[in-house]
Amino acid sequence: MPTGMVLVDYALAGMATPTPEPQLVAEELPADLVRASHPIRAVLAHGTVLRDVLLAQLPPEHEGHTSWPALREWLADLDDAHILGLVEFGAYACLTYDRPTAHDDPAHRQPRDVAGMLGSRAVLRRDVTAVLESWPVPRAGRRSAELLDPSSVRDTLLELLDAIWELWFERVWHDQLSALRAQASIGPPPPGCGGAQWVSVVTGLRPEAQYAEAADQARRLTLVPCPGLGRSLSLLRDEHDIWVLYSPAYEPAPEPRPGDSATEAPSQRRRTGISVGRLASLAPAMRALGDRTRLAIVLQLLDDGPLTMQQLVDVLQVHQSTVSRQVAALREAGLVEVDEQRRIVVDRDPVRQACHTLLDALE
Repeated sequence: MPTGMVLVDYALAGMATPTPEPQLVAEELPADLVRASHPIRAVLAHGTVLRDVLLAQLPPEHEGHTSWPALREWLADLDDAHILGLVEFGAYACLTYDRPTAHDDPAHRQPRDVAGMLGSRAVLRRDVTAVLESWPVPRAGRRSAELLDPSSVRDTLLELLDAIWELWFERVWHDQLSALRAQASIGPPPPGCGGAQWVSVVTGLRPEAQYAEAADQARRLTLVPCPGLGRSLSLLRDEHDIWVLYSPAYEPAPEPRPGDSATEAPSQRRRTGISVGRLASLAPAMRALGDRTRLAIVLQLLDDGPLTMQQLVDVLQVHQSTVSRQVAALREAGLVEVDEQRRIVVDRDPVRQACHTLLDALE
């Protein structure tokens, strides 16, 4: 369910999703629920924070792993301290994303430790405001107060998850339950089988390089069948342990033979399992590059290097207001930036990543 929440929030943000269903759910969600849940979706990082906390705190034998009513009851029974701890951990996770943190830092938090707040309400208000401003959520300062009301957070989160279940997950869960159970009963990898190879064998998908490396280095690797991911893979980390979520939609590859490696046939016949986050980032780039003027601007910058707005106007023979508007759209998509000399600079990495993602999808 948290993964379903992640995918629906991607759709609400105009990002690409592995299957069409999250886009349809996003279109059918009531507008007042979309607005009310915006701060919660932001502070929970689309829903990935909720997924991390459930993974760490929901007992392995709990029915909530395979039953939404049971999981809903568990969430509804969380006391106010746990709800505020979840919000605080979400703010911490968002604000420290991609930043190294020392494990002996008193402020360092782990999903398993979310049982209440570590700081004051004033600090929490400050932090959630910063998160809402960065996503961005309109009127972030005013709306941050909603996240300090545990009853409001609990009720709105459950209302959102209920809607996702009713509009999408209930049907797909029951349709795929037998396949999910069959996948969950697969035994451990044979001796000598590497992590990346085992992911490929079980899912029928070849993990992309960063996932393959993480799987090979994991102390413990757990494969989790989950609806809604199509041919994408979603990876979660906890210290040295790795969980890989996938949908059992592709034929498993042949069992590895002694001496096989993940780069040998038959694994070469498997399609690439594109990470959900990488796929999601494709849509803004493709929308930006889909306009011929914006594409011309990017190509010109790739050829000639940083250019001022006037230089772009001169070389493209387009009105200045048009260039200004299209550069603003490219900046919003993260494809260009403005340097200290007011020149437009193309960021090659997201352009390259979009092209590589398309190439992987064509394999």
